[in-house]
Amino acid sequence: MRKLYLLIIAGLFSFSSAVDAQNIKNKGLESITKQALESITKQGVEARLSFLASDALEGREAGKRGGLVAAEYIQSELKGLGIKSFYRTYFQPFEAYSPIREKEVDFQVHPDSIAKYKAEKSYRRLALRNVTGYIEGHKKDEYIVIGAHYDHVGVDELLVGDQIYNGADDNASSVAALLQVAEAFATSAEKPLYSIIFAFWDGEEVNYLGSDYFVANFASLSSIKTYINLDMISREGFVPTIYPDFALPEAINDENNASGKQFHFLSSHELTKYNELLSKDIEKNKLNIEPKFSLFQHKSTGSDYLHFSLHGIPILWFFTGLHPDYHTPIDEVERIDLDKLTDITKATYLILWHLANDK
Repeated sequence: MRKLYLLIIAGLFSFSSAVDAQNIKNKGLESITKQALESITKQGVEARLSFLASDALEGREAGKRGGLVAAEYIQSELKGLGIKSFYRTYFQPFEAYSPIREKEVDFQVHPDSIAKYKAEKSYRRLALRNVTGYIEGHKKDEYIVIGAHYDHVGVDELLVGDQIYNGADDNASSVAALLQVAEAFATSAEKPLYSIIFAFWDGEEVNYLGSDYFVANFASLSSIKTYINLDMISREGFVPTIYPDFALPEAINDENNASGKQFHFLSSHELTKYNELLSKDIEKNKLNIEPKFSLFQHKSTGSDYLHFSLHGIPILWFFTGLHPDYHTPIDEVERIDLDKLTDITKATYLILWHLANDK
């Protein structure tokens, strides 16, 4: 009996020690998360956004000078943060082909399409490049991918007046946010459970080319646990009557669905538990934003999540909605809600932290 009593006491002590150790670990992780969150500042977001959406980058058109400069800038930022390249270099170069312009066929990156176009006497070619960074996790060969396209639609020399499509909301806002999120993870000494790939896509405005190429050439798609998409996260409102062909889930095709502090958070059915986590994080950290939750529709078009979705990879998507300045020269930094963008960036970091550490 005495022996049994001692065993019970020992077991209780062991359990109590394990709980204490876990509590200490949780407090330590909470401290790390708080420190990382504090690295995301309005000034940091604004500085990156202002450069990417400046006239000097000429609308960041895919394959043009402005797009090349944007890619170099993103690479230099990742290097400065001490984030390693995922591939041999930070760039993932690729080419896209289409027939002559009069045929108005989208550019393609698949080998069969490229071979067909090359067989013709005349064809068009774009030289593009994704930019990728990488933080290794404890499970180094299992990944969370978070991405934003950095290209926009360039310059229209036939326009009278402002000819530059700066693309501040679309999508310099998301690139600035993703660089801030990368910086937040870089400040942490704690390794995530899963490896994180920070992906900056080229050619989204052409035909989602960068994400298409990445997915088509990824060694093991089953090792990608989730893809988080950032696209247009710094304005408010959605105007479906102006853009009837923009394919979005029905649940957010409503101009009354986004205003002021609100943003859309879409998730695949496997990831709906993160809705509650996001709400709790926003309240806990006093972020002045309100998520509107929708179920992500598999195979829906509209952004770089498409090719991940087609391969059955669960999706999360941050999005504040379309607006009348979409794909016009008026989409400039002065119209961005910097406070909202900063808080959505913090929310993105927190969701990515949960995903990258969720056993």
